[in-house]
Amino acid sequence: MKFLPLLIALLLLPSPAFSQIGWFQQHEGGEDILFAIDLLDENVVTAVGENGLILHSTDGGSNWREIPSGTTQVLRRIRWHSPSLGVILGNSGTALKSTDAGQSWTSLNTGTSKTLLDIHFFDNRTWILIGQAAQVLNTTDGGATFSDDGSGTNNYNEIAIYGDFGVLVGNKGTIRVTRDGGKKWRSSTSPIDLELTSVSIGDDSTAVIVGVNGSILRSSNRGEEWEEIYTSVPISNYRLSAVQHLTRDHVVFAGYGGLVFESSDAGVTWIPQESNTHLNIEGMAFTNSRIGNTAGWNRSIMRTKTGGTLSVTRTADPQPTALQISTAWPNPLSRSMHRVANVSLQLPASGQVTLRVHDLLGRHRTTILSRMMDAGSYTIDWSAQGLEKGVYLCRLSFLGKTRVSKFTVVD
Repeated sequence: MKFLPLLIALLLLPSPAFSQIGWFQQHEGGEDILFAIDLLDENVVTAVGENGLILHSTDGGSNWREIPSGTTQVLRRIRWHSPSLGVILGNSGTALKSTDAGQSWTSLNTGTSKTLLDIHFFDNRTWILIGQAAQVLNTTDGGATFSDDGSGTNNYNEIAIYGDFGVLVGNKGTIRVTRDGGKKWRSSTSPIDLELTSVSIGDDSTAVIVGVNGSILRSSNRGEEWEEIYTSVPISNYRLSAVQHLTRDHVVFAGYGGLVFESSDAGVTWIPQESNTHLNIEGMAFTNSRIGNTAGWNRSIMRTKTGGTLSVTRTADPQPTALQISTAWPNPLSRSMHRVANVSLQLPASGQVTLRVHDLLGRHRTTILSRMMDAGSYTIDWSAQGLEKGVYLCRLSFLGKTRVSKFTVVD
């Protein structure tokens, strides 16, 4: 027993190996859908959704509380400009403004009954709002008054502006482009006539658009032409709901079924990330190239501190001669003390590697890894935050063979 205090002290020591890797769950529970999320900074995060729901965190998502919205309308978008300016948009012309970093919200009179879907801030007083039936509202006085400058049949879903280059997307393949910072917009020909849900701009010439049926479009010439892009695995059955550049070349999109994909070449090629959720994702936002959140069905909120990327380390061990998987470490795993688990693989050849976690009833709980890998020995760090207390099987599938290891989550 004399070693017990020492053991406890060692377990409590901070370690860089215990930082969270990939995507991990921060909130879930309830039937409401969260349609959007945005980060003011690493700590202040706001998500909005059905029935006027506003969820707000001031500690990076560790704790969430509901903020009164004063409405039961569906809230579709949250955007932060600064601690003194945040705007929420929703159905029936709903617009809410916060000047105290999200602690309270007041209603704005937009003068429209159409659903408002997105906003771009030129500065703290000059904004453009877009939405249902080609709605375009402009304000130059911080939302005190709005001018109605748009009408039509197609919804405008999202807007992005980078310097003089801007792109607006909507249903039926709607793409509109500006090259003067939003003063004038013109139609751009889309190769598809499906709903386009989200757009992100990487630099003054490159943009990526996503939409329904797994649609991905890319332009490298300021929106003059758009090319259809396809992922490394089929996703045509999924609605893609959000895309964002983390750097000029690193782009991430999210969608239904918990899909999260990343590109490291400005949207030319895509590979899946391990999202650790199967719930539909509606919104995604990042405050820098590493820290971001997704939001979706059942009030689900996921976070990453690594740009969504897993830590996969190839070790200097000799070339393996047989397929092996080690027991997950630490084992047993305490989620309150060990934010990260790791598992080691030995691959005797190159091939497709799939690493999944199942409970003892055989139910698939999460996919840790699914990608092509070269022969060698690897250590993979991953987050077990989405698992409840219990016993689990870590199943490695490789070239028609399977290896299994068992681990226990104690809290």
